[in-house]
Amino acid sequence: MQCPRCQGTMIVDHFVDMAMSGEIWMPGWRCLMCGEIIDPIIESHRQQQHHHQEIVGAISGSSARPPAPLAMDPRKAIPRRSS
Repeated sequence: MQCPRCQGTMIVDHFVDMAMSGEIWMPGWRCLMCGEIIDPIIESHRQQQHHHQEIVGAISGSSARPPAPLAMDPRKAIPRRSS
């Protein structure tokens, strides 16, 4: 499986269910490159959030997503003094 965030390799991993939904250990996917975790509960919450954003966008006539942050080059973040 490929990571949706960085397109890195994802492996099957097991996670402790802190909410205690009946299972102590839950299977899921973890990215070896960026650490992204996808399990059934996270996926369910993301689908609910996406559905909510579609509804709000349809009601307001615009996208409910906030604007993406601007990419910034760290070398240009702090002006250097010329000597």
